[in-house]
Amino acid sequence: MRRLVCLAAVCALAAPGSGPTHAAAGAAQAVVAVIDSGINPYAPAFRDRSALATQHPSTYIPGYPASAKALRLSLDAPTLAKALAKDKEVWETVVSRQLYWIPGTKLIGVISMSAGGRRCARSTAAGPATFPPPAGTLNVGPDCPERIILDDHGHGTSTASRIAGTPHSLAPGARLVAIEGLGTDSSVWAAEQPWIDVQSNSWGFVMGLEPGAMRAFRDMAGDQLVVTASGNGVGFSGFAPEPTYLHALSAPGVIVVGGHDNGHVTAWSGAPAHVVADAFAPYTAMWNSKTEMKPDPVACCTSTSAPYVAGAAAAIILKARQIHGWTKTGIRNGVVSKDTKGGSWSAGDPLGRTFTLDELRRVLFATAESRPRAGRDDGLLHFTGGPAAPEHYERDGLGENPYCQGCWTLPLTWDAVPAGLPAYLSIGYGAINERSVAFARKVLSGAKPMPSRPDEDAFYEQDQALRAAVWGAV
Repeated sequence: MRRLVCLAAVCALAAPGSGPTHAAAGAAQAVVAVIDSGINPYAPAFRDRSALATQHPSTYIPGYPASAKALRLSLDAPTLAKALAKDKEVWETVVSRQLYWIPGTKLIGVISMSAGGRRCARSTAAGPATFPPPAGTLNVGPDCPERIILDDHGHGTSTASRIAGTPHSLAPGARLVAIEGLGTDSSVWAAEQPWIDVQSNSWGFVMGLEPGAMRAFRDMAGDQLVVTASGNGVGFSGFAPEPTYLHALSAPGVIVVGGHDNGHVTAWSGAPAHVVADAFAPYTAMWNSKTEMKPDPVACCTSTSAPYVAGAAAAIILKARQIHGWTKTGIRNGVVSKDTKGGSWSAGDPLGRTFTLDELRRVLFATAESRPRAGRDDGLLHFTGGPAAPEHYERDGLGENPYCQGCWTLPLTWDAVPAGLPAYLSIGYGAINERSVAFARKVLSGAKPMPSRPDEDAFYEQDQALRAAVWGAV
C-alpha cells in the first residue's frame, strides 16, 4: 500500500497501487477525463443549456455505454445547501464503480472508483478552525461526510473547471468525465474507455517511483493523450524542484506539466516539464458553493496547471475534428481524427488526411509560448512575486498557499530572463494559454505555418530517450 497525494495539496489518501452552447448531435466532440477527489456538479462552470445536455451521451458519442444512468439534479436551486437537500434521495441511490451522467451539464460521465478525500473545518484550543486541516487530522462524523462522487475536498472540482469550466478554461465546449479516487486504477479505467480522448492526473506517489503505475502509464500513453502534473518540489515540499524522471506517472509519451505564476518564475515546479501553465490561484470553480469561477488558492501548483493543458489539448482536438468533419471521439490506433470531406492535403501539412496522437503533441508543443506571460485565466499573483503582503496569512500562513507552504513565486518574470539562457531545461516548450491555443488553431487551419523549435525539439528527444530507458526497466 502506498500513500497517494494531490500534487497541489497536502490532502492524502491511503490507497493501493451556465455553460456554452455545444454543437448538435453529429458534430465534432472532445472528451476529457479528470482523475481527482470528485465533483461539485452544481457549480455554474459545468452548466450546459444546449440540446445535448438532455440527450443520453450514447446518442451522440459512439461507444459510450448505454447503461450509464442519469442523475437528475436540482441545478437551479439558489444555494448548494438547498440543492443537496432537494437531491438527498438521488444521492442516496448512487453506488461506487457505476457510470452516471448529469443532464443539464457537460458532465457526460461521473464515477467513483474509490474515496475522494474530505476537508472539514476543525476547532483547536489554540484558536479558530484551520483551513485546510493537515492530512491525517480530518474530522470524521456526520458533519464531515465522505460522499460518493460529490467533491468533499475541493481539489477535483477545481481541476475539472480548469479543463472545461465556463468561462475561464481553454475548452469550455469539451465534455467532461469526473472520476473520483486518486490512483492507478482510476487512470486505467479512463484509458480503457475508447470514447475518451484525454485524461488529466494531478496526483502522485510520495515515494516517487512505483513499478505498477510506471508500467500502466507507459502503456496508456500510446493509446490516449495522458497529462500529468510535474510535482511541487521534492517530497511535495516546494523548496526544490522534484526531478520528473523520479515521478512514476511521467512515462515517455505522457505530457508533464510544470508551472509559472502570471508569467513569473516558480522555481519549485518539478523539472524538466514539457510545457507549463499558471500554477497559483487562477480562476476556478468551488466545491462548496454555487459561485461563478473566481481566483482562489484552492487551485494551485502543478495540480492546476496540468488540467489547464488537458483543456488546451481538447481544444486542439476539437478544431482538428471540425476541419475533418470527424464525429467520433477517442484515439484509436494512434489516430485522433480523419478527413471525411475529401479535402486536398499536402505533404507536411500539420493536419493532413489523418491527425495522429504524435501530431497532436507536436502542435501543442510547437505553439506554446516560449517565455510565459500572464494570461486571461491566471487570477492572483502570489505575494512573493511582487510588493505585497500575504492576503490570508491568518489562514494559510506566510506561504499564502494553503497546499504548499514552500512554493514561492519569484519577483522575476520569464520575459526578463535573458534570452540566451535555455529555459527549456525547466519549462520545456513554454506556456499553454489562450494565445497558444489560438495559434494552434491557425496552424491546423493553414493560416499560420508550424513554428520551428529546434532547441526544444532536441531537448525533448533526449528527454524521451531517458524516460524510455528508465521506464523500459520496469
